[in-house]
Amino acid sequence: MSVILNESCFNEFLTLIHRLTGITIAKNRTSMIEGRLRKRVLALNLPSYEDYLKRVQSDRMEEAQFIDLVTTNETYFFRTPRVWDHLRNDFLPAWFASHPGATLKAWSAAASSGEEAHSLGVICQSFRDQNSAFTYQIQGTDISGEMVDLCRKGEYSGRSLELFQRTQPELFRRYMVQASDAIFQVHPEIKKRLKFQTHNLFHSFSSPEKFDLILLRNVLIYFKTDDQEKVLSLLASKLSANGILVIGESESLAHIRVPYRHVEPLIYRLATSDATAKKAA
Repeated sequence: MSVILNESCFNEFLTLIHRLTGITIAKNRTSMIEGRLRKRVLALNLPSYEDYLKRVQSDRMEEAQFIDLVTTNETYFFRTPRVWDHLRNDFLPAWFASHPGATLKAWSAAASSGEEAHSLGVICQSFRDQNSAFTYQIQGTDISGEMVDLCRKGEYSGRSLELFQRTQPELFRRYMVQASDAIFQVHPEIKKRLKFQTHNLFHSFSSPEKFDLILLRNVLIYFKTDDQEKVLSLLASKLSANGILVIGESESLAHIRVPYRHVEPLIYRLATSDATAKKAA
């Protein structure tokens, strides 16, 4: 394929990507977009990127394929250890003590291929094994249908799995089950408490329930400030009064207008939660 992605078509792709996903891609990333789309254009036997743009604009099935191609999905088990230490040592014990008889509801809001949601499942099951009255449900969502399929399958191998095994050997031994050769899945007791679906963070989540824990990690960096505010406001409506929001290690809410207050690095609560607690008292 000798045809190149010209500037006009590239800019139209950027506009479409932002409209569909909210992601803002820099003007100097032409080669990245060209590289990600090239195989698809060839597979469809189209003569140009302009023809592919028209195809995406007119075909909802191809739109889904396009989203899969242009979104970045990089994750691994127990990313940013300080987050998992906080959840295991501070958040879960405190939540359990103050919510007798309740079920913890958590949301991995940009689940990618599912390692984050499965890591949380392992942490929650480990806590449940020590506190039999504790129960949990984990919802994972991603804009990419391909990623959601991988989440539901929940089969892992390679570098991400090896890192899990090396850094958390006891948890790996107790909660990972070998499916075949070098492929592992979480224990069925964890898997049955995980569910996954596609969701665009720029839309209200259809789930009627509120979540005690929302993980939105390493996603905000792809959004402009006003888009960050929109996404975070939508998530605030789904966070329980005393729940926590966890963001990525390269992110901060310090300079944007959102209804959260900082608790500790990467951890936030709703700004209204203090007032609500005082009123209840």
